[in-house]
Amino acid sequence: MIETLAAPPGYTRLERDTAWDAERHLEFVPPEQVTLLDEWGTEAAGPTALSPVAITSPFRLLSDEGIAILQTLCAELEHDASSDERIAKRVRGSIYRSAFLWGMYHDPTIVEALGLLAQAPIEPHPVSHHAIHINYAPEDLSLNVDQWHRDAVAFDYVLMVNDPRPMKGGHFEYFLGPVEEGRQLLESEQGLPPDRVVSPDFPGPGWAVFQQGHRVLHRAARLEERYPRITVVASYWSPHPELEDPTDLQTLLRTDGRDIALVEWSRYAACVTARRLEQFVETKTDWSLPLPELRDELRRTLAFVDDAIEAFEQDDEGSLISYGAGS
Repeated sequence: MIETLAAPPGYTRLERDTAWDAERHLEFVPPEQVTLLDEWGTEAAGPTALSPVAITSPFRLLSDEGIAILQTLCAELEHDASSDERIAKRVRGSIYRSAFLWGMYHDPTIVEALGLLAQAPIEPHPVSHHAIHINYAPEDLSLNVDQWHRDAVAFDYVLMVNDPRPMKGGHFEYFLGPVEEGRQLLESEQGLPPDRVVSPDFPGPGWAVFQQGHRVLHRAARLEERYPRITVVASYWSPHPELEDPTDLQTLLRTDGRDIALVEWSRYAACVTARRLEQFVETKTDWSLPLPELRDELRRTLAFVDDAIEAFEQDDEGSLISYGAGS
């Protein structure tokens, strides 16, 4: 794990930041239920699922003191919020600006617990702008907080920062079925059947759901009246010897711009390639492969970082994964 990273230019430390203290700020209570993808049908996992897990029921993550600090930091970060064509108001890269957020995200107790929930190895994401993403309530109440989409990361939790119980609308929702089926329904005149859309009941602030985000179609719906709705989305990656991680450069380019995206992507590509080289050493160099095949395997192992190098020469503005507002 990378212990610390230099912040991009202009990313100043938050004035009201404080150190993370797991003994005071962490209050992890495992979820009562873990829903598996196969409960949504044989196609829900698809060929890209990294584990059998779809999503959990809400679980407590932060203590009262921890959530109070998080609320203070998110309020300060809101002054620097921006938008894109999918999300009306959000902050990216906040992990660079707060020791509290850095500590919360990397806390080994949390990472280990999430790995057990995921039923897959998970690690802090090499793309630090994915690590802690914060969504805020839009100024325009006609807009969804976030559109229907799948995530460009393997696993993530969605944490309620402010108490969601008084909130009218603005619910986190997910579709009971394969991402591909949900996309087809959204792009047709049918829309998503109401009886196949679930909105978890969060008991209060500091509670979260954990999901295999690239295999769960989800959104944050419109608010019916103004409310300081804030969610922290913390994303993790899952190194796998055979399956591709869903992190993609297109999303990074669109959300963060080339100056940030290519630095983050080069770190990610180096991490992925390092893991693949370790796998190559363990499984390919055992004297069993003819030399031409060994050469080709080594070339394939290095292909991802070669593609990352080529991205520096391309003029690409990227794109976001979004399937529209829906019903």
